[in-house]
Amino acid sequence: MGLRRILVSGNVRDTGRILENIVFLELKRRAETVYAGKGTDGEIDFVTNGASGPAYYQVAESVRDPKTLERKPSSFHNLDDNYPKTLITLDDELPTSHNGIQQIYALDWLMKE
Repeated sequence: MGLRRILVSGNVRDTGRILENIVFLELKRRAETVYAGKGTDGEIDFVTNGASGPAYYQVAESVRDPKTLERKPSSFHNLDDNYPKTLITLDDELPTSHNGIQQIYALDWLMKE
């Protein structure tokens, strides 16, 4: 990340992509098998297949904008299973649920295991 910052203008704000990289690396540490997924309504950032079975993850810098909150978890809507679906954000709020999709603050999620 440091080399990228040197090579790219200092004015570029890439917090969402950096958060995705952090989540990916942590998922690799926790589950070992991590895939990018595709739902019928769009891309799923990460799908894991760990010891407790599959799990789905979407990552966003913030979902305080209603349009973003509608768009980010939409890839989960037509999945026909009951595996965990998690939306990881930098919104420092209590964990909430959006139609069965658990939203969690990234720092809380990182410290969880």
